[in-house]
Order: sequence, then C-alpha cells, then structure tokens
Amino acid sequence: MTSSPHLEYEINNDPEAAYLMIKLKSLEKAFIKISNLNLKDASLEVGKSVISDSLDLHLNFPLTSNLSIHEITAPKLPGSVYLIPDILGSVEYHILDETSGIITQIFSFLACSENVQLRVMSSPDIKQFSQGDSFFLHLLGKGDLWLNYYGNIQEISVQGNYLINLSYVVAFQDTLNYEIQQVEGLSLGGLQIGTVGEHNLFCHFQGTGKIWIQSRHLYALLIFFAPFVN
Repeated sequence: MTSSPHLEYEINNDPEAAYLMIKLKSLEKAFIKISNLNLKDASLEVGKSVISDSLDLHLNFPLTSNLSIHEITAPKLPGSVYLIPDILGSVEYHILDETSGIITQIFSFLACSENVQLRVMSSPDIKQFSQGDSFFLHLLGKGDLWLNYYGNIQEISVQGNYLINLSYVVAFQDTLNYEIQQVEGLSLGGLQIGTVGEHNLFCHFQGTGKIWIQSRHLYALLIFFAPFVN
C-alpha cells in the first residue's frame, strides 16, 4: 500500500494489465472517470458529474463516457473504489504541485484528488478530423493524479524543441508551448478508420518541461485489424 499526502492507493498488475484501487477515509472525496469504475464498497457514494454539470462546453454532439467524470465520496464509513482502464497497460501516479499543471489526453485520465481543478480544453486542430478525440484535461492545483498508459511509460525532459506523434502523447506539463500539426506524406486516410491516428497528427513542443508518452497506441491496433474487418 502506497500513501500519498491525501489519498491511499494501490496499483496492481502493472504494467501488463494494471488497475487502480483508491481507499477513501471517512469524509474524503475523489474525482473518477465513471466509465472505468469496476466496483466500490457500499459505503461510498457516486455523486454528480464534475464536467458536464459544472462546465458549459457548447457541444454539438452527446457527451461520451470519456467526458463523464464524477465525484465519489465516503460520507460516513471508509471504503475502496476499483478502477480498470479501458485499454491494457500501465497506471502511474503523478504528484501535482502549484508550480505547474498537467495537460492530459482525456482518455488517459483515471482519477484525481478533490483539490485538483479540472478544465476541459478542446483542440480545433484535432476537431477537424475527429470531435470525440479533440478534448484534453488541464489539471491544476496540489494533489494526486492517476493516468493510464497503453503499454509502458516513458518520461521525456524537454529543453527547446521536440516533435512527437500525438497518438503516443499521454500528458505534458503546461510550462511547454505546443502546436498540433499534420505531417505531410504520412496520412493513412485510405484505411477509413475515422480517428485522429489515421491522420498522423504530431505535436510540436517548445520550452522547458516534461512529457509522458506511452509505448503503444490504440490506433496502431485498429490499423492492424483493419484488413480483417469487412
């Protein structure tokens, strides 16, 4: 069992098929992505959505499960909640401090402590290809954050310029400036998968900060299976 400044947690089966357990003491609260909720103790209560209820996103399509983040509380007795990521891979704990925030692709978010502020960001560069994949979470404050990675995890320290395929980028510090661009000659649009990954979008980072990437990405798996799908 690992103890953070605010919440107790345990990561099991890492890195092949990791899942996260968070233990809440009486009156403690966390924010979780509801689609990853596997089971919880009866003493815990799932509350309102902290995204759709508190933010006016002006979306012209229904909110997906990836955008449904809810508070979970232990109103009286302690209890545990178990979160299983959508894809196989790693779960990593990040410490947020007030010196910098973290921007993450929304599908990688699992949970955070209640004193972390969540803000949805939408990228117009990605939205022209896929609306559902165009959202990021900007996480600010001081507290606990858990993200999941498809495959394994690598941390990159950037000083200057760095270009990375967007499908591999899970999160980065907001001290970095970034621009999303399509690299000519690398498009896989003929596969008709209809995802960001088919368009080979790259993220150009500038400045000083950290980037966290995953060793695999879901769109590569879709591309592998595409010839076998009628």
